[in-house]
Amino acid sequence: MAVVEVNDVRKTFPGPQGQTVTAVDGVSLSVEAGECLGVIGESGSGKSTLGRLVLRLMEPDSGSIVLEGEDVLALSRRELRRRRRRWQIVFQEPFASLNPRLTIRQIVEEPLIVSKMYKTRAERWKKVARTLEEVGLSGEFLDRRPANLSGGQQQRVGIARALVTDPTLMVLDEPTSSLDLTIRASILALLADLRLSRGLTYIFISHDIETVRHFCSRVLVMRRGKFVEIGTSRQVLTEPREPYTQALMSAAMPPVPYESAAARRDSGREAVSHIQVGNP
Repeated sequence: MAVVEVNDVRKTFPGPQGQTVTAVDGVSLSVEAGECLGVIGESGSGKSTLGRLVLRLMEPDSGSIVLEGEDVLALSRRELRRRRRRWQIVFQEPFASLNPRLTIRQIVEEPLIVSKMYKTRAERWKKVARTLEEVGLSGEFLDRRPANLSGGQQQRVGIARALVTDPTLMVLDEPTSSLDLTIRASILALLADLRLSRGLTYIFISHDIETVRHFCSRVLVMRRGKFVEIGTSRQVLTEPREPYTQALMSAAMPPVPYESAAARRDSGREAVSHIQVGNP
């Protein structure tokens, strides 16, 4: 069953001197339950705008967006807030996406308050603690603030904030691009394990070709807001049909393997995953 169905979506913004800038131009896609769809393209290709349109964090000019059978564009603001707990996003810059005045407990609790999932604070705090443990952060982090955390820890908080409402769909907008290679590998391994353990559906937005090749089952290529090609990771990134995709591939950095927690559990020893991450 398709979790995401996007048809002919278009988004423009006002440009300089009265011109119109087209960020997304007639893009269509579908994502099946449990799938990880990668969206790649150079800076300014419209991939991040597309991710926000899917979740209706931006309003499209035209087109249709259906999530889990719901016509998202037909929902009222109130209905959208209620359903959005099932559709979450992890942003590129972890520190910029976290309120520096709040504790980690408060940051992760906030979506639970908005969605009214639990009646009492005690229930919410218990859920927050469990979710932080799931992303590798112990109870000692609950009362810290974002400035007291490393970049990788901040991104784990961002992931926990998205997970705490038990979503089915997550848009991952360049979730590791601001992190160094070692931390990037651990975050990717965490995301891979969460997708398997929770049955999550991902839209993974990235400019890192090699990460997308090994992390995603299918790939959508965008250029200047337009659809270029789509297919399995093997098809698109091993034998690209379009010259633009070929150019992206020629500029891609060689991959570096990273450890997956799932691989370690399966083998019972330290192992190197088949998933890899490109150099930063």
